[in-house]
Amino acid sequence: MIDRLFAERLIDKISQFTEYNINVMDEDGIIIASRMKERVGTFHEVAYQLMKGDEDSRVVTKEDSDKGVKCGVNMVVHVNKRKEGVVGLSGDPREIMPVAKIVKMTVELMLEYESYKYENLRKYNLKEQLIHLILYSDDFVREDLSKYTVALNLDEELIRVPILIECKSNTIRQEKLRQLLEENKFFTRQDFIDITREGFLVIFKSIDCPIGYIMQDYKYMIAEYLAAFLQYIRKADMKAGIYIGPLQNDIMYYRQAYLYCLWMQKNIKKEGSYYFYDYIVKYLESMASMSEFNTVFLMLKQELGQKFIDNYLETIGALIENEYNLNKTSDRLHVHKNTLVYRLDKIREVLNMNPLSQNSNREFMECFYYYLLRK
Repeated sequence: MIDRLFAERLIDKISQFTEYNINVMDEDGIIIASRMKERVGTFHEVAYQLMKGDEDSRVVTKEDSDKGVKCGVNMVVHVNKRKEGVVGLSGDPREIMPVAKIVKMTVELMLEYESYKYENLRKYNLKEQLIHLILYSDDFVREDLSKYTVALNLDEELIRVPILIECKSNTIRQEKLRQLLEENKFFTRQDFIDITREGFLVIFKSIDCPIGYIMQDYKYMIAEYLAAFLQYIRKADMKAGIYIGPLQNDIMYYRQAYLYCLWMQKNIKKEGSYYFYDYIVKYLESMASMSEFNTVFLMLKQELGQKFIDNYLETIGALIENEYNLNKTSDRLHVHKNTLVYRLDKIREVLNMNPLSQNSNREFMECFYYYLLRK
């Protein structure tokens, strides 16, 4: 129904463009706003009849002036096919009819816009509540999530991917970044976004792609979605770490997928974009207990000596970071490529393993590297 404050603002605005008296009546036929302030709060019989009956408008003549109304035109205001109230203009009906129609249409458009804003805000708040339930509640069940997904018309089984963005900025800048991500043309009604308690931006981004192509296309789709955002932060001379979790098609697993993003944020801590699928081995290694690692690697650590260990950590760590590209690794270490090869030869002589030629050797050496880091 029409709110009193809304009606008063409406009267103030429209009165700037017409000399006619305008009244706004609620569902009970009470005048809630008028250019004639003395009429506010009084009963309007015709408006009451229009709200309770089937008519959409009524012309009031001089013969009707004894019913608490003045000569003029009264029209029902509809929003989404529902009666919201009545607007009336006082004066000669033949003269004011075109103006009355314009006022009625104006009120309806304004109410529709207010309704649209309210519904968007309601859904916006519901999406925030849904994300907080996923991220911070320890005991939610599917029915708890479904209350939100039904209200928001979200498909629980649609494939989505969590994206965590760490960007050092103040609260105002964070809201701007959030706005950029929400107003992006690739952001859909099936996506939801929030700023976490820790100050990270988190998006659950839908991936609308046939399953046969999803693994080869989803990185491209995310890069396309984030392109404008990355362009903005580069221009603003800001740095961001972007961590993309595993694809999910069940909302019950979103919490764990987000935790994988958090794990990357804590363990990578570098500017750039990182995908969890590229760090599965490292993640699984980090989950193994130290007693298991000791069973496999403790003897080597104790017998190889600190000089070998220091060379191993520096050399293998740089190789992992640069995806085993010798040129990039030598640049990273600030050594000649031949020096890097010499260091690798020393490691190969002791361990009888070559990470450049055999994947099984590479996996063993990476596990040993992460073990040494944990110690």
